[in-house]
Amino acid sequence: MLRQRNTGRDDGGAVPTESSFSTRQILKKVDVYPKLHREFKVQTEAGATVSLVAMVIMAILFLSELRDFLTVSKHEHMVVDTSTTEKLQITFDISYPALTCREAHMNAMDVAGDLQVNMHHTVFKTRLAADGTPIGEAMTHVPNAHPETLEPLPADYCGSCYGNTHPSGLTCCNTCDQVKEAFMTSDKTLDDAESTEQCLRERGKEEVDSKNGEGCRLHGSMFVNRVAGNFHVGLGRTFHREGRLVHQFLPGQQFTYNSSHIIHEYVVPYPGMKGPLDNVAKTADR
Repeated sequence: MLRQRNTGRDDGGAVPTESSFSTRQILKKVDVYPKLHREFKVQTEAGATVSLVAMVIMAILFLSELRDFLTVSKHEHMVVDTSTTEKLQITFDISYPALTCREAHMNAMDVAGDLQVNMHHTVFKTRLAADGTPIGEAMTHVPNAHPETLEPLPADYCGSCYGNTHPSGLTCCNTCDQVKEAFMTSDKTLDDAESTEQCLRERGKEEVDSKNGEGCRLHGSMFVNRVAGNFHVGLGRTFHREGRLVHQFLPGQQFTYNSSHIIHEYVVPYPGMKGPLDNVAKTADR
């Protein structure tokens, strides 16, 4: 006797339809990592070697990238300051063992045409003995201690040009430079101008007291434009004429001029920079 089996579900679940089966098949085709059956998987020594090499390379790349990420990188760049109104302060301390303070005059000039002749307002001079020890105290420019020169000049003062014609047509030579400029138009020497009233009045006390065989130490600061330029201690006295620097010295003095020097300090303000010229000494060959 045949018994019919009940094909229905007791839990009331739905029987998979043809549409749901096709949807699952489409989703499986989208899988980019297809799974192989166990019987199709083959593990070889060559494959293991490739895997180990790949892992080592990945570890090296990871560590190198990590080190690069944790390392602080330093990038330097330069910015050009185009402003010309601000001044640059330069501090210096230079000794001239063979130049007296009467002979040591500092001048500065730059490509912008700015000339600073015989700077003395911010420059101090110290007389040095032959062994380099200082004589007296450091002094800035102090007028010559003659009673007549300490008195203020009257408002209507008109200095003599000593019979010479000034190139600019001035009838009064009130300064030492004006006297020298007038002397250059005649047969008189610039050394003669040093004995005139104007030049004696403008000479500093440290220059008057200086004696042959002494040295001089120049120290202080200067304010210059932020452009290319130079400063120097030249032979003889210097004055400005028609936009040029004129050095006054006696004939033959250039053969005995000794510019040996010791740069104790030369500072251009820059954070953390050590002066490359500090403690540099140069001796002139005689």
